[in-house]
Amino acid sequence: MPSRIARRPGPALLLPFLAALFAIAFALPARAWVEVHVAGDDVRLAIDRAGTARVEHKVTLKISGGPLRALDIQGVDPDAELDQGSYAVPFKAAQASSLTDATPVAIELLPPDLRPREDGARRTATLRARFDGKGLSRGVFVLFFRYRTDLMKRGLIQQDGPSARVTWTGPLWDDGYDAARLTVEVPAAPDEPRVDEAGDAAAEGLEAPLTLSTLRRSLDKDELELLRPYAPKSEPLRWAVRADARAFQPAPAAAAPGADALGRLAGAAASSHDRGRTLYIAAGVALFALYSALVALKAREHERLARAAGVEPRPLVPIPLAPRAALAGLALVAGVALELLLRDGTAGAALVAVATALAAHRTPRPERAGGALRRPGKWLPVAEAEAFREPPRVRGVYLDVSTRAGKALLVALLAALGAGVHAVAGASPYHAHLLALDATALLAIFCTGRLAELPPDPAARPVAFLRDVARRVRRTLKVPASAAPTAASKGAAGAASKGAAARASAGAAARAAAATELRVVGRLRIPDGSPDADELRLGLAPRAALPGFVAIEVGVVYAPGAGGAIGLPEVLLRVTPGSPCERAVERLARSGRSSRGRRPGERVLAFAPRLPTARMTASIAAALVRAVSTPPVDATPTKPQGAGSPGATRAPRPGKKAISAAA
Repeated sequence: MPSRIARRPGPALLLPFLAALFAIAFALPARAWVEVHVAGDDVRLAIDRAGTARVEHKVTLKISGGPLRALDIQGVDPDAELDQGSYAVPFKAAQASSLTDATPVAIELLPPDLRPREDGARRTATLRARFDGKGLSRGVFVLFFRYRTDLMKRGLIQQDGPSARVTWTGPLWDDGYDAARLTVEVPAAPDEPRVDEAGDAAAEGLEAPLTLSTLRRSLDKDELELLRPYAPKSEPLRWAVRADARAFQPAPAAAAPGADALGRLAGAAASSHDRGRTLYIAAGVALFALYSALVALKAREHERLARAAGVEPRPLVPIPLAPRAALAGLALVAGVALELLLRDGTAGAALVAVATALAAHRTPRPERAGGALRRPGKWLPVAEAEAFREPPRVRGVYLDVSTRAGKALLVALLAALGAGVHAVAGASPYHAHLLALDATALLAIFCTGRLAELPPDPAARPVAFLRDVARRVRRTLKVPASAAPTAASKGAAGAASKGAAARASAGAAARAAAATELRVVGRLRIPDGSPDADELRLGLAPRAALPGFVAIEVGVVYAPGAGGAIGLPEVLLRVTPGSPCERAVERLARSGRSSRGRRPGERVLAFAPRLPTARMTASIAAALVRAVSTPPVDATPTKPQGAGSPGATRAPRPGKKAISAAA
């Protein structure tokens, strides 16, 4: 050994010592493993006369590793009401009935897991046992917990003549174990309880499991101890016992002293079953009265509006109103009741469909097969503000979704239906969906027999459409196409200075805008001998038009349709035959239809858009306005030139592109 190290050993050992100290100080806690096996489950099922059972479990656990902090128990009763006092003790202490080393256990029922299992089955209810303190270490322990469940309410106690069959399913354990034991305690009755598992086995095509039973009887209760040699792995145990039906009949209560017959009748009327049945009957009567009234009021309202429009109302089921309204209410109540009571909703949905058909209306049609020719009349010009103002709203219409009152009433009724769907969803989502689909019965009232299905008034219905067309035509003609510089103006601009070209272009644009300045009026037709108009049109005319121009009119023709009248717009150009205006629109006339006008010596060109929209109609009208407008003075060349000369210009053809695109 070197003398330097021998003389100074302290510094040489300091570094390993610090490293060991650091490792000890900052060492992470070890992650302990735990393994749990279920070695047994002794269950006691104590049932009272009302069918409520108290379930007590004594589960034997074999723990390797540890500590065990929590344990999940699957397959317990879904309506379990947990009792206090759960604990876990070592196996030897449990055999000695000692609670000295008991560990408190907190039991809680986990929320239901709606996700299906790997085999497609629904997940069962789960209890979680939490061990307080340090948990359960390695060894054998006995877990004790108990809860209450209502077997009668869940349908697990079924009476069959003089006897009653009691069925119960135990938890699902991941381990199989020997000697599965269940002790069933029932109230005392003349006939003794016995095992009954042959019915389930025969229904499933299996052999009945081997179950040993021991009966102990006393004055107030009967105990039947059941024992099976083996509990299979990951499979719940199903037990069945047949007992005397009189064991589950409540004992007659002694009459209170001084109680008279009136008091007994009042007590009987206050039972929950009778109250529930009374509420259901009251709800059915209210639904019948409400829906029948809605169907009758809708029929009266639609008939009044149809008669005023000169047409015949057409209910989908043509029977008198009184039986139709009553049958609609009865069908709806019966349909809703069957949807809520039966597992299959087909019958109830069919009755709701019948109620919907009884409440629906078809599109009205005129009383006469052919319409009469309209009388002669006069066309009068009307100011734009007066002709295209909004017509007054129809009053007294409450069961039409197109009116404000109808919208508000429909929303209120749908909100009430939504509240009922929400209440039913807590018990059965399937029946809640069926109830939500019953909204079609309300839609048949509010969405059929509407104002839009009545024959339109040609003097009032097209107001909004024509007003939109006038607005679009103004916006299109705001920067006229003729204001753009032509080839001649470009050549002149190249020869002249830039300032002179700009002033010339601005002057040409101003003159073009003045040439296409638009006048918009309304045109009303007043039949002879009638104070009311029977048609409204939109009149358009440029300030400076070509000779021979008469008028441009935009009208709407209504054709009958399945859901009401369909508006088909049309643009009419009236010109004088042989005039410069007719020659200017000669190319455009190929896209329209020609006919004679109202006056002698007048020709009418009719243009219909490909789609009955305001945008396409306004495009055609604006193109016609440009075509019949007087061209600007600067648009023609100042010096005649040959057709083949480089500076020659061709007369513009306004509106050709717009007409070909929209007509």
